[in-house]
Amino acid sequence: MLNIDTGEQIEALYRMVEIKGGKKEVKFQTTDINRALKYHKWYVARYKEGLLMEILPEKKVYNLKEKKIENTF
Repeated sequence: MLNIDTGEQIEALYRMVEIKGGKKEVKFQTTDINRALKYHKWYVARYKEGLLMEILPEKKVYNLKEKKIENTF
């Protein structure tokens, strides 16, 4: 995934979710967009219903106690 502000390449977490009864259930998550799309294609062929895709970009969080940078989604 390309960051628009800085122009650098960052990782993203692609999450396939199903919403039923107001509750969100994660069915599949990966950092590879091609695997996420293949899973969605398989899921639709098997269950005849679609899923929603969430794209969560990677964030850099500075830990003050340990004085290091951690990458989280």
